[in-house]
Amino acid sequence: MFRALLINSENDGPQISEISEDVLRQDGVLVKVEYSTLNYKDCLAILHGKPIIRKYPMVTGIDFCGTVLNDSSSEFKPGSEVLMTGFGMGEKFWGGHSELASVDASFLLAIPNGFTMKNAMQCGTAGLTASMAVLKLKDFGLTPDSGKILVTGASGGVGTISILILKKLGFHVIGTTSNTKNFEFLENLGVEEIIETSTLNSVKILDKQKWIGAIDSLGSKALVGVCACTFAGGAVVACGNAQGIDFPTSVAPFILRGINLFGLDSVYQTTANRKRAWNLLAECLTDNDLDNISTEHQFNDILDLAKQLIENKVTGRLVLRMQES
Repeated sequence: MFRALLINSENDGPQISEISEDVLRQDGVLVKVEYSTLNYKDCLAILHGKPIIRKYPMVTGIDFCGTVLNDSSSEFKPGSEVLMTGFGMGEKFWGGHSELASVDASFLLAIPNGFTMKNAMQCGTAGLTASMAVLKLKDFGLTPDSGKILVTGASGGVGTISILILKKLGFHVIGTTSNTKNFEFLENLGVEEIIETSTLNSVKILDKQKWIGAIDSLGSKALVGVCACTFAGGAVVACGNAQGIDFPTSVAPFILRGINLFGLDSVYQTTANRKRAWNLLAECLTDNDLDNISTEHQFNDILDLAKQLIENKVTGRLVLRMQES
């Protein structure tokens, strides 16, 4: 038997349940889950179910890391430390809010050199997304000499890790937040300039040029403002929709200033792309960096934490210790 956060149907609430190992897939890699995380997407699944959850019953959790117990494919040896992000976990497949998980071997990666399992989940899906976003800007050709980089949702998971990587690479970073209480937190991360997110919502379709690149996790009017203030020939990476899925703008920034808008999906990425992003995280981030942007909690606290996160009462990453001490 093992414990997991289970939602039996769309009419049932989530609860930590005792589950038999017999219900896990028999042809996957069996992993003892040491750490998971709590993300905004997890909270939507836990508190609202659909449309995040595609089928029931479902164990939530879009990422996890742990120790391999058995692998029918023989790709991973027992005792190997692995991590899992994306691929519909917690949506189509049982996810990481569980003491045990059985998943397809192709979904897993070895923990990158220099990282512990806790480090991996201090990053998690948010860190993977942030790293891929930074790589998009670098591959486009932006360097610290190119100009300033804007990061929206700067106090969230993607935002904080994007900032840490960009700072390690030498970029001048501007951060946006909707909560003035986060200013000191962002200053401590090394953000040189901080603006309130609401100011992005009121800019013109084309406005004063302020940054050469941006990583946006908000979408909607905020993304419109980001594009409106991007220097000619610059690049914006859109990787989230915390403010909304709409994009009410015109083609003006694209045909008059020639800015570039890149979409980013970190859920279904090739092994090579995921490894490259995880290696960048391991190269740039220290234990101290990750401890400053995350807090560790017990699995038992997950429901209370989900309510706090959805109400915007949480700063940084929430790491869940899945095994009882």
